[in-house]
Formats: sequence, C-alpha cells, structure tokens
Amino acid sequence: MSSITNITEESLRSMSYVDFMAHINETNRCPGGKDSVRQLMQNTFLNSESKVLDVGCNTWYVSFEIGRTIKCDVTGLDINENMVAQSKNNNTDPIASKYVDFVVWDGQSLPFPDNSFDLVTSWGSTIFIPNLQKWLTEYKRVCKDWGFIGDINFFYGKEVPTKTIAKINELLGIDIQPWNIDFFLNLYESVGLEKYHIYTGETHKPTKEELKMYCKEMIQNSQYGELSRELQDAAFDKFYEYMELFYENNRYLSYGVFIYRKRPEEYKEQISLFWY
Repeated sequence: MSSITNITEESLRSMSYVDFMAHINETNRCPGGKDSVRQLMQNTFLNSESKVLDVGCNTWYVSFEIGRTIKCDVTGLDINENMVAQSKNNNTDPIASKYVDFVVWDGQSLPFPDNSFDLVTSWGSTIFIPNLQKWLTEYKRVCKDWGFIGDINFFYGKEVPTKTIAKINELLGIDIQPWNIDFFLNLYESVGLEKYHIYTGETHKPTKEELKMYCKEMIQNSQYGELSRELQDAAFDKFYEYMELFYENNRYLSYGVFIYRKRPEEYKEQISLFWY
C-alpha cells in the first residue's frame, strides 16, 4: 500500500476514491452485508471442497466471510493494488488466512483456465466495469459447468434524480445509469446464464447525525488518524463528501443477490409455464 506519511492537503484532496478508501481501512461490506453473504453461501451450496473466485474483492469482506465460514479455497482479486494490500493486511485470522489468498488483476481478463471455480462472485463492482458483457463472459468462462455466478449489487428501486447520478459519476469517475432490477436480470441472461435464485432487500437509511458520527470515527480509527489535525479535518471533509452523496443516492436504492448457473449447452433447460 502507498505510504500515507507524505500526504499533503493538496494530494489528499486530489486522491481517487478507491485509493482514499484503501487508507480508511473500512471493512467495505457488500450490499446487504452479512445477510447477502449468507444468501450467497446457502444458495450456491458451498462446501469445504469448493473453489471460489471473488472478483473486485475490495478490502476482503466477502472473501473473509466465505473462507472463514465454509473453510474452502477462496481467491480474492482486485485491480487496485492498495485494496489488495489492505486485504492482505486484514487477513490475519488463522482460519481465514489458511484458505484465502489475494491477487492484483483485471477482472475482465482473468488469469485462470476454463472451468476453474464452483462460484464466481462479485459484489458492488459491476458499476465500475465499462464492458459488462465482456466481464460476465469472462466470469462464465472460468466457472465450472453447473457452477454459479453470484453478483451482489445495488439497483434503483425508485426513480432517481438525474443530478444525483451525475454527481455520483463525476465523483467516482464512472458512468452508471438509473439501472433497475430488470437491467441486471436481462444482462445475466444475455450471456446464456440460467437464473437460479434472486433475493432482494432494502438498504438502511441512516440519519445525518449517524452519518457524521460514522465519518468522524472512521477517520480517527484509520491511518488518517495519525496525521496532523489539519489533515484529519481535510480527510473528514473528503470522506463526508463521499458519504453525503451516497446518503442521497441511498434513498433510491435497493440491493439484490443475483445467483445464476452455468448450465451446459447439452442440457438446455426446457421451457416452463408455471414455475421459473
């Protein structure tokens, strides 16, 4: 991970979102938190013999939960070196560290042979990927026949103002649209995946006071807490700017656990009238 000791107020303000968050040391939970991970593990039938790929692992939350709970082989992968470095620093639990490893790589071109994993999962990373079909096709390639692709993602359950999405895109340097649940369902099926289990829920709506207290505590307990008071204040302002925008965006969001199966072509599913 890049050093924080030489950070100036100017470099702090210009730091990208992912690099800034890597120094926060936040256990960056997936949409829906433990509830989503439980849904994922239970409905993909993981066991101690399973091999799991966690793409866009961020600071390790899902990789840890699966490795520690199931005690199976988990590879966490992220394109951001700081995120992977933080994941490795976090991976000190004697059980999890035995089963979980992390690598730096681009999820759109995975360094694994075909049919390598029982589950390929991603959480909250879809919106950062420019070519979604290429991303899913690559996930499908490394997934075993009859294996699962499990995506844990936000979607817009309510109509969101255009200006809110524009601010999110500008702040994070991405290009999200007001994607609803149908967008994601159609996306997975467009690459020939079989719908297996869909679970949806609502996000927590914190108060403004909860938001400020969260930002203050996270800055104080992170690497930024080792800096001067002026730099801590600058870090708080930057973090609060992110969280305040997410707070606004959160008003319109729901989340889903989208589990699809890689069904072999020779076992094409028959059309069904009453059950899906």
